[in-house]
Amino acid sequence: MTSIDFASLMTTVFILVDDWYQQQQATLPAKRRGARVQFSDSEVLTLALLMDYVPFPGKPQFLGFIRASYHSWVSQLLDQSQFNRRSPQLDGVLESLRRSWVEALGGTQHMYLLVNTKPF
Repeated sequence: MTSIDFASLMTTVFILVDDWYQQQQATLPAKRRGARVQFSDSEVLTLALLMDYVPFPGKPQFLGFIRASYHSWVSQLLDQSQFNRRSPQLDGVLESLRRSWVEALGGTQHMYLLVNTKPF
């Protein structure tokens, strides 16, 4: 089995998330009021998904790793409190994304699904 480097994983996940998000725009909740955000919903969703697969104990450590290692990729990265506010707002969208991937991978034909995740 070959492994994938983190940069390639992050790019692949973002492309899949953003493509799905753009297709779902009509069915997603209306945009929030206020100032235009600099960090897109697709980027927040990508980081939320990646946190499930990278062995960091929590959000602060994960965001610190992203900020230190990939600053040029995510120069508008949210600070910890902003991420903590935005990610719960997208929980329903994230669940819809996960369900659509399960359906696309044929997971709905199985009686049981195994979920492996870390508690927050």
